[in-house]
Amino acid sequence: MAEQDEEVQEPDNSTVDDWFGQNVARDQDVADEAMKEAGGDTEKAEKLYEERAEGEKTYEEGHPD
Repeated sequence: MAEQDEEVQEPDNSTVDDWFGQNVARDQDVADEAMKEAGGDTEKAEKLYEERAEGEKTYEEGHPD
């Protein structure tokens, strides 16, 4: 039986910056700002969001196939 009480050891260069939830949260902020800047114009906000959001790209860079 494997030792279940072993402490997980993260490598020195480990980060949590690429967690999916963090990417989603950052992009939500981008979406909120885009909508505010667009004055409620959803089409304009969508264009601004697409130009600025990086969550999907960041996640994919950290999780290659």
